[in-house]
This record gives sequence, C-alpha cells and structure tokens, in this order.
Amino acid sequence: MEPKSSSISPLDDLRAYRFRYTLMGTIIGAATLVLVGAMSVPFFFESPSMWYKFGFDKALLRTGKMLGLVVATLLFFQLIQAARLKVLDRVFSLPGLVRSHRLNAIVILLLAVLHPILVLASEKKLLIPLELRYWPEWAGVGLLTLIVIQFSVSQWRRAFRITFHRWLLWHRCVGVFILGFLVLHILFVSETFSEEGFPRTAVLTLTALLAMLWLWVRSGWLRARKMPLAVTRLAPQGKSSICIELSPKTNRPIQYFPGQFVFISIHSNHISREPHPFTLSSTPTRPHCLQVTVRVSGDWTRHIGRIAVGDRVYIQGPFGRFSHILTDPDREIVMIAGGIGITPMLSMLRYMSDRQDHRAVTLIWSNRSREDIVYEEEFNDFMSKPIGLRSVFVFTGTSTKGVSTGRLNLDKLQTMLQTCSRRAVVFVCGPALMMKQVKGDLKRIGFTSRSIYTETFGF
Repeated sequence: MEPKSSSISPLDDLRAYRFRYTLMGTIIGAATLVLVGAMSVPFFFESPSMWYKFGFDKALLRTGKMLGLVVATLLFFQLIQAARLKVLDRVFSLPGLVRSHRLNAIVILLLAVLHPILVLASEKKLLIPLELRYWPEWAGVGLLTLIVIQFSVSQWRRAFRITFHRWLLWHRCVGVFILGFLVLHILFVSETFSEEGFPRTAVLTLTALLAMLWLWVRSGWLRARKMPLAVTRLAPQGKSSICIELSPKTNRPIQYFPGQFVFISIHSNHISREPHPFTLSSTPTRPHCLQVTVRVSGDWTRHIGRIAVGDRVYIQGPFGRFSHILTDPDREIVMIAGGIGITPMLSMLRYMSDRQDHRAVTLIWSNRSREDIVYEEEFNDFMSKPIGLRSVFVFTGTSTKGVSTGRLNLDKLQTMLQTCSRRAVVFVCGPALMMKQVKGDLKRIGFTSRSIYTETFGF
C-alpha cells in the first residue's frame, strides 16, 4: 500500500516541544511562588485574632491558617489541572495532570481536616458555637464536608455502583459548590481578607480568572462544533472490538501526532453523547480518515455497535505525549502492548510505514487468544515490509503453537529483548497492573525510567 499524500506535517510542530522543559520549569516555578505567597499571608498580614496570641497558641493558629491557605491554593490548582488545556498537555501530558489531580486530592483532604483542628486548638475549643456571627466558620464546615464527600465518592465510585458519566456530572457540580464555599469562607472568616487590601484583591482576582477559565472549559464542546465529523464506516475487529472510521465534514484536517488520543462525543439516537477518551489508531499521514478502535467492555461501549454511518461526531484534542516522533529519531523503539492497548502503537507503525521510517522496532503484543487480535492482516503486511519491525505475539489464555504463551514476566521480557539496545525508547500501553509490572521488569533488565513511556486513561 503506497503512502498517501498528507497536507499536514506533525514534525512541523516539534519546535514548540523544544521549549518543554523551559515551560515546565516556568509553570512549576509560578505555581510554587503562588503557593509560597499564600503561605506567607499569616506572617505579613496578621489578623487581629493573632495579635493577642503568644507562644505555642500563636504557632498553632498561624500553622492552621497556613494549612487552610494551602488547601485553598491547591483547590484552585485542581480546576486548572482538570481543564484539558493543550498548553499544559504539551508540557506535562493530560494523563500526568490527571494523576497529579488525584494526588492533590489526597493532600487537600488531609490538610483540610488538620486546618480546623489546629485553629480550634489555638482557641481552646472543640466545636464552633451555633451562633449567626460564626456563619463564615460554618461555611468552612460545609466546605470540609463537601471535600470529604467528593473524595469518598471519587475514590470508591465502583463500590457505590455509580456509572462514570453520572459520577463525572456529580464531580463537576460538587466542584463548583466547593469553590463557592471556599471563596465565601476565605473572604469573611478573617479580617485579613474581609477588609480592603492586597490579600482580598488577590483572592477576588484569582476567583475572577478561574470563573473565566471555567466558562472557557465548559464551552469547549461548543467550539468543537466548528469541526464536525461523520461516521463513514463501522467494521468489527477481533473477537470484541469495533473500528470506527470518521471523516471531517470541513476541509480543515485534524492535526495530531501518531499515538495521541481525543475525547469523542457521538451524536446518535442509539448511544449517549457523553465524551470518552480514545486513541486515534489512524495516522496523520492520511488526514481525511480518522479511526478509533473500541473494545466492547463497559456500560457505554457495549452500545457502540448501534451507531450508524452518517452519525455526527465531535472531538476535543488531541492530547498526550505518547508518540515516537517526540523522541530522538535515531533511537531504536520497543513497543509492548496489552490487548486493545495496541492502538497507539498501530498509529505509530502506520505513520512509520507511510513515512518509510526503517529504524528497528520490536513489538511485543499480549492477548488472551488469537481471536482477540485486531488488524491481523495489516500487522502481517507490516512484517512483510522492510520497515525494521520484529513482532512477538503472546497469548495468555490459550496455548498456540509457534508463539510464546503465558503472561509477560521478567524472564520472558529478558529473552524477547535480549537483542535490543538498552538505550531504546520503550512504549507500554495496556491494563494498569500489566503496565506497572512490565515497567518494573524493564528497569530490572537495564532500561532506564526516562526511556519508558506509558499511557493510562484514568478519567
């Protein structure tokens, strides 16, 4: 199959990625300055409640106030991390931001619990009096309650039997209330913020900026309507997967790197419109045909086969840094996939085939059985071309003559990769537990952490 001409060149965008670490340092530095600035407020803008405190009690009160301001700052950061901003995705990657969002939630919960304990301890109190003049403090109690509920529901969603789309709607709505209670609590609980001055101005300015950011994020799908796509083909792949081909309804091609993912909203009479993240298994060298490959395994995906040709589709993205063209073009590549985790590797291999990239590539692909393989004919075609691809198929559920069987482990990886350079860049995508184990085994046999890239959808 001859490579088709492309009106886009993802490599043209690589210059922007050379500034990645500069931008990363700048963003982290700015966030650190904001955090340190918030923590310094109890020192430079003392409230009257601190004027009459001395020794240990003053230290307790100041520490409690510092922890409260750290919580407030981290809550503001939470919205920024979850906003799907492309500039942050290019620097940190969206999956990385989601992981940071989850870790911040743990820190926020712990500090939010400690904050009232220390403040009340400095006042020699166990409870807040039930009086109207203490309403800002009770707003803080409401804030803490919402934080605990939000964390608990997010952490144990499956145990509560809450579907993802219902949880996401809940998460966003409660998040708005959390920020509302937070602003009320900060502005009225202490004279430091209730009176005119730099602290109050800073909080109001930050609140206004976040409100504008929230409106921008929520209007994202309205902007996505400017570039609609339509379903042009549905084709079963393997035992339980479906290939969905999409075609842009405008003359503007979708620009992306091979291996990136998008959020897809399908407007059909047979499936809900809630957006879901999927890797684009197509290649940007064929700009007029986008492709996603979906494994039927959940509440939403089990209805995916009911959509029809002509149904309209909208996307947000692309996102992610899981792409070989963001690495040194002279380095050898190792790809390790589990099941449908092959899709970003498929995109990269299609791109390499069309671009006649002949560098050495070793692909290890684990499936339960041969029936689970998707695009088998195309992979056979890849192996017949001189693109430097060596494939090893692993089947964990059945014994198949002529190929490795059983789950991937340290010994198998060591044997399969014995001829590969330990300087090779490694891409791993599949079930979370598999990726964790494989990454650990790769480091044990000589690959460095900086050379191993994983892709996890934890949205």
